[in-house]
Order: sequence, then structure tokens, then C-alpha cells
Amino acid sequence: MDINERINSLSECEKCQDIQIKKFSPLKDLINFDDYDGDYMRCECGKRPLDIVMSHILKIMIECEIVPEKATLRRNSPVPLSSFYFSSLNPQFIQEKSLILLHQDFTPEVASRLIEEVPEVACVLNGSPRDVAGQLNRDSSISHFEILEGDDTQINVMRTLLGDKIVLAKSQSRHHIEVAMTTEEKLLRLHNYIDNNNVKKGTAIDAMCGLGALGIYLLKYDFEKVIFNDINPEMIEALKNNLELNDISDGFEIHNGPFEDLDVGHVDLCIIDAFPGEDIEEITKKAEEIADNVVII
Repeated sequence: MDINERINSLSECEKCQDIQIKKFSPLKDLINFDDYDGDYMRCECGKRPLDIVMSHILKIMIECEIVPEKATLRRNSPVPLSSFYFSSLNPQFIQEKSLILLHQDFTPEVASRLIEEVPEVACVLNGSPRDVAGQLNRDSSISHFEILEGDDTQINVMRTLLGDKIVLAKSQSRHHIEVAMTTEEKLLRLHNYIDNNNVKKGTAIDAMCGLGALGIYLLKYDFEKVIFNDINPEMIEALKNNLELNDISDGFEIHNGPFEDLDVGHVDLCIIDAFPGEDIEEITKKAEEIADNVVII
């Protein structure tokens, strides 16, 4: 995978023609459904405007009767997740096999039509964006979105203040939805915390490491050792892959269990990056006992 080529492929060409469709008006009142096929409004570079692609998707959902006949783009569209994110760049012209779609009412029939008729769709997932894919805490089970059809692999690329990029691969059906821009903001907060608090670049713990972005950043930032830990074994497998993607082969340990039970001795820094809304009182108390510095991301 050539990351720079993938990044360059996100940009539109000079001939790409932007089309805006009203988001709050019924789609049936705005477009002719008979016009829409896989080539409708496609530029010679192969991309189509985002609104055209999402209208094509919503048209199929209306025809399959999983959304109302008067459905609108704003209220009834599925969540469109890019199969390749670069920082805050959000392409408005979409290339083939680049969208992962999530909706709680998707069926196998709808998924087959979307994959067959909309060239930009790479994968169709059944699930609600209000739910979390993964494992919230030690008392919860691992949850997934259902893959109805396609490949749910997603690549996120983040810029850093180190002048280097971090690359993360994930399975969107198994891993929490977090786009590259959000992770990039976390990396910035971590960098500023280390600089502003004169943190010793010795041993650090990424307590709930997930895909590994924060711990990988510390290794790139010349920490002597990073201890990665996550309660979810599926995240540990993704972490190992991401260490390889970022050419990291030493300077780390990997643990798979509740952070509250982790026994690694005293460290210079502990990072806590829990799921939004989770109670981290016990986790924070443990972190303060074993670390000189605790940063909650």
C-alpha cells in the first residue's frame, strides 16, 4: 500500500463538477430516480459528487422500503464511512469501492443492491451508529456490527507534529467509529501534555490502547518503552498489525486484560483513552498510583 498515492487519489480533478442536492427536501421531489445508475454524473477521472452518490444510495433504500417514500438525505441517509481517511480531508468526490455504509435497517437484499448498483460502495453494515463496536469495559461483552456484504477494512492516516504519519488499519464492524481527524486531535493533546509537563521519555502505558495510535506516537517520540494494554483481544490483534504498518518492531510490551489488574510496576506516563461516557474513576485511581504523569485523552 503506497500511502502517498492513496492520499493523492482523494483529490478531485479539474473537470469534477460539484452537485449540491437539498438535504431536507424529499429526495423524490428533487431527482428522477430513472436517471440514477452507476455512471450517472461520473467524471472522466472516475469520481462522482458525494451528493449524487448518497442520493443513489437513498434511492435504493426508498425502493426497498426500508425508509419512507418521502425520505430526505439529512434524516434518512446511512452513515457513510470512508474506507480511507487522511487527517481532516473529507473528499466531496467519491471514487469506486471507497464507502462503508452503516444503518440499523439494512437487509441482505438492500446490501446486495447497493454493492451491485453503486460502484462507490465497498461494504454494507447493519447496526446503529449509537451503538459501540468493541468492548466497553471488563463487565461487558464484545459487540460487532453485522457485515452484510463487502470488505469493512478501513485505513486511517494521521499527520503528527513529529513530521511523520501514523497509519492505522481497522475492521469497521469490530472497532469503534473514530475518524482520522479525531485521532489526530488526541495525538496533538498528548504531544502538548508531554511538552508542557516535561514528562520523562522513559516508560509509558497506553492503558486502553485500542488500535495503538497513542502508544505508537510515543515510540515515534522517542520514549524508551511503551506498554500497550487493552481488554479486547480483537484490538490486540489489530494493534499488532498496526505496529507492523508503522515499522515498529521493538521497544514495547503487549498485555490483554483489564487495566485495573495490570501489574507492571512504576512508570513515567499513563494514558487513559476510554470510550465516551464510561466511568473511569477506578482506572484513574490505579493510574495515579503507578505513574508520575497521568493524561486523560
